Amino acid sequence: MNRDRSDAPAPAGYALTNTGDAWTDAPASIAISGLVHGDVTLGLPRYRLTALAGRAARPAETLRLAELLDARHRVVPFLGREEEQRALGEWLTARRDRPDRAVQLIHAPGGQGKTRLADQFADTARKAGWEVLRAYLDPGEPDRVGTADRRRATAGLLVLVDYGDWWPGSDLRALFTDPRLHREGPVRVLVLARAVGYWWQALRHWLRATLRMAVDEFELTPLAPDADARERLFHAAAARFAALISHSRIDAVRAPDLSDPAYGSALSLQLAALVAVAVSHDRTLRVPATLVDMFGYLLDREVAHWRQLLAGDAVTTGVEQLDRAVLVAILAGPVPYYVGQSVAGCAGVGSEPGRVAQLLADHSICYPPRNAGWVLEPLQPDRLGEAYLALALPGHRWSSYAPKPWAVGVVRAVLSGAGMSTAQAARVRAGALTVLAEVAAGWPHVATTVLLPALRDDPTLATAAGGAVLAKIVDLPDVDVELLARIEPFLPPRRHVDFDNVACEVVARLAADRLARNPDPVERARLHIAYGRRLANAGDRRAALAQTDLAVAAGNAAVAATASPETFALLALALHLRAHRLAALTRYPAALASARRAVDLLTPLAEDPGDEAESYRWALAEALDNLALRLSHVKRHDEAEEAGRRAVELFTAGRRSARGERGLAGAFANLAVIEAHRGRREEALATVREAERIWRRLSHDEPSVYRPELALALNTVSLRHAELGQLNAAVTAAEESVGILRDLVRANAAAFELDLAAVLANLSGHLWQLDRRTEAFQCNAEAEEVFGRWGGANPQAFSLHLRRLRENIKAMLATQSPVDLRRWELGAQSFNS
Repeated sequence: MNRDRSDAPAPAGYALTNTGDAWTDAPASIAISGLVHGDVTLGLPRYRLTALAGRAARPAETLRLAELLDARHRVVPFLGREEEQRALGEWLTARRDRPDRAVQLIHAPGGQGKTRLADQFADTARKAGWEVLRAYLDPGEPDRVGTADRRRATAGLLVLVDYGDWWPGSDLRALFTDPRLHREGPVRVLVLARAVGYWWQALRHWLRATLRMAVDEFELTPLAPDADARERLFHAAAARFAALISHSRIDAVRAPDLSDPAYGSALSLQLAALVAVAVSHDRTLRVPATLVDMFGYLLDREVAHWRQLLAGDAVTTGVEQLDRAVLVAILAGPVPYYVGQSVAGCAGVGSEPGRVAQLLADHSICYPPRNAGWVLEPLQPDRLGEAYLALALPGHRWSSYAPKPWAVGVVRAVLSGAGMSTAQAARVRAGALTVLAEVAAGWPHVATTVLLPALRDDPTLATAAGGAVLAKIVDLPDVDVELLARIEPFLPPRRHVDFDNVACEVVARLAADRLARNPDPVERARLHIAYGRRLANAGDRRAALAQTDLAVAAGNAAVAATASPETFALLALALHLRAHRLAALTRYPAALASARRAVDLLTPLAEDPGDEAESYRWALAEALDNLALRLSHVKRHDEAEEAGRRAVELFTAGRRSARGERGLAGAFANLAVIEAHRGRREEALATVREAERIWRRLSHDEPSVYRPELALALNTVSLRHAELGQLNAAVTAAEESVGILRDLVRANAAAFELDLAAVLANLSGHLWQLDRRTEAFQCNAEAEEVFGRWGGANPQAFSLHLRRLRENIKAMLATQSPVDLRRWELGAQSFNS
């Protein structure tokens, strides 16, 4: 394998492409020695890279009616998207000032034309001399590209990845480390997805920080935003369809009311044109008036297609069983053959192995898989399959389309994952839940008939497909507090970037209901604490403080009613959290008072020899760490160091645990700040490096939980390097912190934007001292813009910071040294706060 000429890390000597099948739970064991030239592939790969050559399209005259809408057949000429094509062409062009490896995400809801745009772009790239590969989430044998084909493709390599938001994160990372993407010369990867979310934020940071790839993104806007554009596109599509559909009469085609926003997507316009042409030959036929009726018309034609195949002995499976298989494919497919067997068996489609095999074969005749060795190809386009699912389930108001009495049972069976391996069941359930949540947003009966009852029976499903899917579910109008109460125990217990916002919404609704009917001060304190934590994770600092104020009041009431170790510990926890919330709003003296009272309450409990003493010692360690940071904020550094070292001793003295390790990492980070204030710079750097080591290892395993802590630790690392005059190392650490925080801001600006601004301000000072003046000014100006917005909402908390930033900018503009080069000590929160 040729070494990459860029700064991106390249494997030394050998490269491991894949080690196992993504659909199984089987472990793998690998041993390689010596220098290996070329790619090394062990086991079944988790994806497949297929050469996208200029193959002849299937004749349009042979396509079924619904297939005319499938983007892969390119029936309707590609129109519009000139600006997007220009931007992609510019991104593709290799230049000396552009990195060799670049990734672009295009995201938009289904039906906006992402696939057609990508295919058109791929054609342009191929004609310009690029080798074009398509990535499939497919553990089959990768297609081999002939040497002659590679020799002809001299410009570079373009890889297309569709449904990026449906790929497991580990499989996407495996794809991006494939040696074929790290060969010499330009490489571009175009990723398509319906939605951005934490899957993308985490991947984007990893691509930038680890692989040193340039990463960009844009949302694909509606193809036809106004009625005139829709009119043009409708008639262009109708003319093309009329040339293919026998007996059609283009003069009899009538457009629906295209001012309706429902016709804003490319798919809805083509659907309307297709159905209008299909019924134009007979004036007695009722022209479908809504998109639902248009989808229903196509679905009726699909059933007629099955019957025709059955009558001609092309298939032997009955229509009802094919119907079930189509529904299963929409929920779970496409999948490898052996997974298809498990899914079909789980859903009760076919009662014995021989029948399952025949059913899968017959379904593949009706809907040929795109990938060899795979089965259960879903009905295309996606929105047609979603309409099929919605109309199959009972509860809709479209009387022309009778629901299937067996449909609910099939959906529930697929969601159960019974009979599948753990890995298979997890992926099938996540995919089915994603589809159901998408469909339920537009078809309310899907929620009430199957999705919400399934969640009530098995609330673990709520988190099976990620925070974005859960947010869609929580927004459904029929979700009640009883269901939310069943979901709550399965939410991530601590900060989790993917779930923080939706978890806050769930807990908010539950807290309002429970507080309205619960007078017990102990329970009220717990409710306010839980809600305050979720608000803090979501970034609402003032609301989080309000909840902890209420928690302290309830805790005091609980102690007054019953003075016991339990109520004292509960009050101490409320005070500990209140100190964090006050400090987040720069109210440092009040934060110190709250933290000190928490320590005073916990100290006798931790010294008691009773059974609960160990738990109280952990709580005391966290409270002491909090107290140390608050003492440091008011410049009482001697006392701060004493409290910080006591915290470290408690975290290291107890038995090893995850809680202790997280606490120790935070205590090390805060102790390093205090050591630096006392002038022990080398010691401070060594201490914070211990914190960085712990957070880096934890964030590697669970990035959505621990990356925020790693970002804060890296800021401290950067400041300690700068104090030692190691400015290049300071910039490196600060830039990594900024990169993490930028991704976190995209996921949740309210929670992380102020931290980003603070690190940018620090980075500005380091850059200025390295004479990188333009970059320094830009960082400080960005930080000022953030603090300006926050200061407008809360001048008391942020006016001092904002003034210092503006003084720096004024000095920079006058080409003078900034007045405050290194100011922002963020510290570490107690992780369980």
